[in-house]
Amino acid sequence: MHRSTIVAAAAGFLASTSAFAQTSDGTLLAQAAPGEHVVYFNVGEATLDPQDLTVVATAADEFRSTGATRVIVRGHTDTTGSADLNRELSQRRAQAVADELVQQGVPTDAISTDAAGETQLVVQTGDETPEANNRRVEIDIEAPAPVPEPAPSPEPAPAPPVVAAAPEPEPEEDEDRSFFTLGAFYGYNLQDDADESREGSSHLGGVNLMYTYAVTDWMGLGLEQAAFYNWGTEDDGFGGRTAAGLNFGILDWDVIPYVGANIGYIYGSGIEDDFFAGPEIGIAVGWFNAKVAYDMPFGHAPDEGIVATTIGLGINF
Repeated sequence: MHRSTIVAAAAGFLASTSAFAQTSDGTLLAQAAPGEHVVYFNVGEATLDPQDLTVVATAADEFRSTGATRVIVRGHTDTTGSADLNRELSQRRAQAVADELVQQGVPTDAISTDAAGETQLVVQTGDETPEANNRRVEIDIEAPAPVPEPAPSPEPAPAPPVVAAAPEPEPEEDEDRSFFTLGAFYGYNLQDDADESREGSSHLGGVNLMYTYAVTDWMGLGLEQAAFYNWGTEDDGFGGRTAAGLNFGILDWDVIPYVGANIGYIYGSGIEDDFFAGPEIGIAVGWFNAKVAYDMPFGHAPDEGIVATTIGLGINF
């Protein structure tokens, strides 16, 4: 005779008490846990009788009433027969229950089946041992996830304080960055080169034109051209000095001291034509500009250079 039972809720029983269902022939079958429905089978069978259909219908009703989205149908056998045959039998039992669930209105894509064979025994027995509690199909209805409570609406943010707009800065006047100077030039040559047999100094006097451009408020580039007369040598005469320099000062001071370096070429009578380089210092006050440079010709020792001074007036533009 084919037997089946419906899982009864176990919440009302003591934890230490086992729950059982009794079939028509007196066989006691273990009841399923709450939320699980179980169908039992006779040895070797995989068909459903009217009692089994009632169990499946109850499971289908629970699926619809709880809003569940998934049903897991898992078939089992006892140890009667070989393991391979029992796995195939457990699959047929699970498929029979799944087909009935579809007949009861459960969507096919919501059902998944599993064949456990004799690997998950409720009652542990030896091989080739009939056991009614192990010949079963479990129907698990997965409960839907609880709907989260809506988050409380955030409190409205306080209105930002009204801040008065800052007044727009007045446009700065363009600074004059070009400076042109015309001044007197005087140079003192520590080594007279008109005659190599003669050691001594000579003097250079004339005019100097100087142009400076302020690249930044603290750095400027300059160009100079001096024309002079060289005397005190064996070969007095006219000459010239051309130089480019890099100066460092602070333009926003009323009195601007500056230091820098220059490089250039000096030539003329009584002087060995040569390139030179050296430091310079100066000061600018309004239209007044004065500076002293020390030119060291490349072909001479550092102490055989020329002290070059300029004092003049200039204009900014």
